[in-house]
Amino acid sequence: SNTPGNPPPQPDWQRWELEHGFPQSGPEPPPTPRPAPVDVETARHLWWGVALIGALSALFSVWTLFGAREEFAQSLLDDLAAQDAAADMTVESTQSMVTVMLVVTVFVVLGFGALFLFWVKRMRAGKMWARMLLTIIGSFTVFTTILELFSIASSSGALNVVMSVLGIGQGVLAAGAIYLMHRRESNEYFVA
Repeated sequence: SNTPGNPPPQPDWQRWELEHGFPQSGPEPPPTPRPAPVDVETARHLWWGVALIGALSALFSVWTLFGAREEFAQSLLDDLAAQDAAADMTVESTQSMVTVMLVVTVFVVLGFGALFLFWVKRMRAGKMWARMLLTIIGSFTVFTTILELFSIASSSGALNVVMSVLGIGQGVLAAGAIYLMHRRESNEYFVA
């Protein structure tokens, strides 16, 4: 009923569109990410451990070399002199070269670490190529760990033993992550 002074009722177009099967107007909702199986989530966490151990080992090696850069530079200079390639290099210039090399190494380690974590993120999102890449890297890590097992008996010094144990731990984490990424539920997730 339309009374004087009251405007006529407006049609509810959204309800009418819904009732008659028309798509809703407005922006599309973002697609919800697929939930990953527990094995893939666990593999992701294991890969984080692999990355952390790798970064700590590399940075510790750089720190150790930085502390011994004078001896390292002198050794490098002696090797060059034995090959008649030392030209006009001094101990100071060789130390500077070693320092620059170590700084570049730190940036390479950080860059590769960031790239590795990106691959882990893509693996978690179900990308088959990322799983394959991590499998290759992890297999190499496991192989070097097996070699590390044979050399740990000949390690001398507490630091060398700690570094060997960390390397073995990294290999174990990588092997576990590879296994979890290739289980049945994981395979179904990556193929979907």
